[in-house]
Amino acid sequence: MSDQNTYTLVTGASNGIGKAIAENCAARGQNVLLVALPEPKLEEVAAALKEQYPTQSFDALGTDMMQKESPQEIYDWCKQNGYIVDILVNNAGLGNSGAFLSREASFYYGQMQLNMVSLVMLTHLFLEDMKRLPKTYVLNVASMASFYDIPYKGIYSASKRFVHSFSRSLRKELEATNIGVTILCPAAVLTNPDVIQRDKEMGKASKMTQQTPEEVAEYALARMYQGKAIAIPGFMPKVYKALGRIIPYSIQMRMLANAFIKQSK
Repeated sequence: MSDQNTYTLVTGASNGIGKAIAENCAARGQNVLLVALPEPKLEEVAAALKEQYPTQSFDALGTDMMQKESPQEIYDWCKQNGYIVDILVNNAGLGNSGAFLSREASFYYGQMQLNMVSLVMLTHLFLEDMKRLPKTYVLNVASMASFYDIPYKGIYSASKRFVHSFSRSLRKELEATNIGVTILCPAAVLTNPDVIQRDKEMGKASKMTQQTPEEVAEYALARMYQGKAIAIPGFMPKVYKALGRIIPYSIQMRMLANAFIKQSK
């Protein structure tokens, strides 16, 4: 149960893992702030939570986190409304598959801004305030891709490796404080029709790692509250991570390239 004046802030909260985390936190009795693109879906999710949990507080902010000013906009919105954030969930992100030159440079700029820069800026803005509270948490959503170099998914995997490295470093810096830092590294999560189709193209290997957003959210939050550094939902993703330490790099690269080139055709 959250203090009546404190909130969990979830970015990318209108769909997929972000939506599931927001719903899970609400079910735990927490007040929740939902941040996502300014689309009707965001207001629908917020309205549904308000109806289901009338004694708790919910609010939504539509903003494009690919824009440089968005993290400051989010922080200022919280300050202006008196929202005290004790759990920050940096979930918003953009994935893709395909040959590097198949996308315009502007796409990758936006992807890197969203997946890395906005996450860092938002964390930096809220961290000083979070230090003043009894116990707070940062949950950064990376990916199983953060453990590998992935041809045909290079910018995405590199951006998630950045999230992984930044989060581990920050966790060490904050280990003597009240702030816990956990990294969520999910594999295949069936979040929308495009993801489901891409996942289907990956074949059996991907099917063995599939999980619902609700399963991922429950596992991630449990690990976060336990103070764990990393949350890898599911048995098979843990197996794949272990195999990554054994399989020679050149073979890994060939296997990953063969797998993800299917999505670029």
